[in-house]
Parts: sequence; structure tokens; C-alpha cells
Amino acid sequence: MQTLLEALNKGISLLQEAETENPFLEAELLLEHLVQIPRLELHAYCFEPIDDNLLKQYFALISRRATFEPVQYIIGNTQFLDFIIKVTPDVLIPRPETELLVDYIKHDNPKLKHILEIGTGSGAIAIALKSYFPEAEIIATDISGPALEVARENALATKLEIEFVHADIFPVTDYEFDLIVSNPPYISAEDYDKLPAEVKNFEPQGALLARENGLFFYRMILEKAESYLSDKGVIFFEIGEEQGNSLILLAKDCGFEDIDIYQDLCGKDRYARISGIKVNSVFNLL
Repeated sequence: MQTLLEALNKGISLLQEAETENPFLEAELLLEHLVQIPRLELHAYCFEPIDDNLLKQYFALISRRATFEPVQYIIGNTQFLDFIIKVTPDVLIPRPETELLVDYIKHDNPKLKHILEIGTGSGAIAIALKSYFPEAEIIATDISGPALEVARENALATKLEIEFVHADIFPVTDYEFDLIVSNPPYISAEDYDKLPAEVKNFEPQGALLARENGLFFYRMILEKAESYLSDKGVIFFEIGEEQGNSLILLAKDCGFEDIDIYQDLCGKDRYARISGIKVNSVFNLL
């Protein structure tokens, strides 16, 4: 019977051969998931034997990772801020960059009352915002029914009240929102072909790929946002690192006056804050 350390070392070796991104961390995360021992404590149990059945299961998980299936899908969850978020292949895996989007919003306006998230996926953004703005009414939409089921499960697990609505972008509602937030699909067809295998082959294409060089959903939201925003309402987007200038021009074309582009922790353009719709914009005159 092998020890935990022997199993772990073999798992690391197999992932090194497959050239996955981080063999040491991935092998530990998969073992932690299987034996239910916190990763940082695994080495304290390194000489404990591992049951042959668990060993077989462990190497089955390692084999899945060796095909570049994301660890988050294999174990069924991921960390997002203070929450453990369920993820399935029906939803995009939340990224650390999106945590910073939530942080920007948190510090932008401490008195949000009505929030709309468009394209909620796993529900991670809506859940985090509800935790920061517990008095706010939050509606989160998605065109994917399976994604909404995952989001509802996550909200139920966190005991946070969010209204999830099946809709193609905007819901049917009389609310005027203080905040519209979205991390929509923004990968162009050209860039999609260059994505790593673990993204392109496993994460939902509909949550990544967008027409019009990645700008399609931004335009769809901005063209209709005026009907849903309160007088001082703000839009926050996560964007691609080369889309900042295009987003500024698009927002101005849609009648917005105040557009700021913020950077992620690597100094890359990653977020847009948009407000100040012109009273006499072209859309008001239609």
C-alpha cells in the first residue's frame, strides 16, 4: 500500500510529463479534494497509507488533469473572494481579475440599492456584491438555463437572496439600477483560436467568444442601458486588455460622457467604468 507522499510524488511526475501549468499545486489540490485533508497539512500525513481504491481514484483525477481539464471542473468548485463557488462546464471559471472588478465596485459607491448583473454564469459576482451590499436588490441574468441553475445553487449555499432571471441580456423589469455590471464574452474569433487548451477545450464557448472583434455584448448593453439606469447610475465592465480605447469610443457613440479605464494587478487595462449619459443623446431622440 502506497503512502500519501508516494502517491503525491507520482501524481506530480505524471503532470510534469503532461506539461500542465503547475504540477505541484495541481497534484496537491486533487489529493486534498480526495482525502479531505487541507493541502497545507498534507505533508504532516505524508507517511500515512492511502487506500487502494482512493489511490485508483486519485490517478483517475490526475489523468483528467493531464488532458488539461481544469482542476476547478475536476473538483467541482473554486475560491472567489470569501466564497467557495460551485463550477461545472456550463459556467466560466471565475478569475482573480474578476475579484478586483468587485473590489472596484465596492469602493466606488457604498450605497447601491438596485444592482443588475448581466451574464452571471456561476453567480460569483452577484454573490460577492450581495455580501458587500446586503440591503441592495440584485437581479442577475443569463441566457443559459444550466448556468442559472449553478448560480442558484451557489446563492442558496451562501444564503444570499438574489433574483436570477433567464434573459438575453436585459430582464423585463421596472427597476432603475444604480449599477449595471457585466463580465460578458469578449474574446474575438482570432484570439479565441490562441487560447490555452484548458480554456478552449473545456470552458463554455458562449461565455468567451463575441462577434465584432469582441465588442458585440458591450455594444448591446450600452445601446439599451439608458432605459435601465437610474439618474446617477454606473456601468462596470470587465474587458480585454486591448479593448480599452475601443470601449471608450463605443461608450461615447452610445451617448456616455464619463468613461474610465482601470488596470488589473499586472498593469493591463481590464475594467471600464461608464456613466453620464447625455440627455440629448441620439437614443433619446429616436
